[in-house]
Amino acid sequence: MNKISYKEKIYKKRGGWVFNIYSYFFTLALSLVLLLMASNASAELELHISKTSSDEIPIYIANFAGGASGIIAADLKRSGRFKIVPHSQMKPRISPFGGSLNAGAYQKVTDYIVRGKQVGGGDLQIELVSTSDNAKTYFRITPNINRRRVAHKAADSIYEKVTRRKGAFDTRLSYVTVINKATKNPTFRLYIADSDGYNPQAILSSRKPIMSPAWSPDGSELAYVSFETNSSAVYVQNIFTGDKRKISAREGINSAPAWSPDGTQLALSLSVNGNPEIYTINVRTGHLQQVTHSSAIDTEPVWQSRGAIIFTSNRGGSPQLYRISSRGGKAKRLTFNGKYNSAADIANNKMTFVTGRRGAFQIALKSIGSSGRDILSNGRQDESPSLSPNGAMVAYTTLRGGENTLAVISDNGKSRQFLKSPAGDVREPAWSPYLHQ
Repeated sequence: MNKISYKEKIYKKRGGWVFNIYSYFFTLALSLVLLLMASNASAELELHISKTSSDEIPIYIANFAGGASGIIAADLKRSGRFKIVPHSQMKPRISPFGGSLNAGAYQKVTDYIVRGKQVGGGDLQIELVSTSDNAKTYFRITPNINRRRVAHKAADSIYEKVTRRKGAFDTRLSYVTVINKATKNPTFRLYIADSDGYNPQAILSSRKPIMSPAWSPDGSELAYVSFETNSSAVYVQNIFTGDKRKISAREGINSAPAWSPDGTQLALSLSVNGNPEIYTINVRTGHLQQVTHSSAIDTEPVWQSRGAIIFTSNRGGSPQLYRISSRGGKAKRLTFNGKYNSAADIANNKMTFVTGRRGAFQIALKSIGSSGRDILSNGRQDESPSLSPNGAMVAYTTLRGGENTLAVISDNGKSRQFLKSPAGDVREPAWSPYLHQ
């Protein structure tokens, strides 16, 4: 019996495909080891980020037609860098867009005031006013068929002007939902949605598991794992046309696809030679190259750069993160704090990953090259972290009310929100790159 069919039996007995791909490999091979380690964990060098500090930037968002003001406020709050000032604190009342405004009168209450209005053709005009010097900045956001994107673009403009860092609200999330996961007939759906969880669209539905969605660098395609032919295969699907093509359906495990920065290759984990190893495959020519050569379980690759891949391996005795040249060679261990570190994602010189500590799985964050780490989440089964393209927010799933729920936490830990999502168990979110259309 091959490895895939054996794992299918194991997971069906557990009442559905309840863990993501790192557990898919490591649960069978390392569960006993992890249980022992959890009860005898060594001291860890880590920072527990406070969610009560008050150094967020106060900003007031005036109400204006179309509902954009509420979306903008929610976006800025989710970033963990802004404190939204309640309307009740703004006395005297702020005049509408275009009216006179003595911003300095509100300097003790807020650092910035935002006013806006819809204009002819659906454009959104935004005025950002600094209360310290009354400096005004104007933005004009052009219409979009997705009206919420207009507000997200406005939030990006405000975020960038104030923080001098690019915003990432006008982006998308992909994720998988499972309905009836504890039955013999679960339904799996692959969704894409706005970065706040709204406007979900199912682009694939199947009675067989769907796993590990990964965005192409231009945001037009998703790579994913599907069991639609009763064994694992890696596909690439265009999110606009629905066209898909099979990339790898080799004997054994085909899993964990990750796009190279230039979009020409996928890194993935294959057990074509009996043991899960990291490979790269050219998505156009199909040329396959083996990257790792070990007796360990090597999985969950992610590209740090065009020439370097970070992956999860138990070659040191427990799951840890390693870096290797995309052409192969010697792997370098990156994580040393804790007995379990896996499922890395990288953006803007930051790396997020799952860490196991005291019997729980939580989301950690570190700068590339640093030795420390920040523990962002506080759940017991937090999984599948994915960084926004600016590195300022992490999407992940957390167990809530018996099912996995989609959540976003800021990189400073000061804001956590549970996102709107369709019914069912939500898993494996993937944050899109910046959108170009």
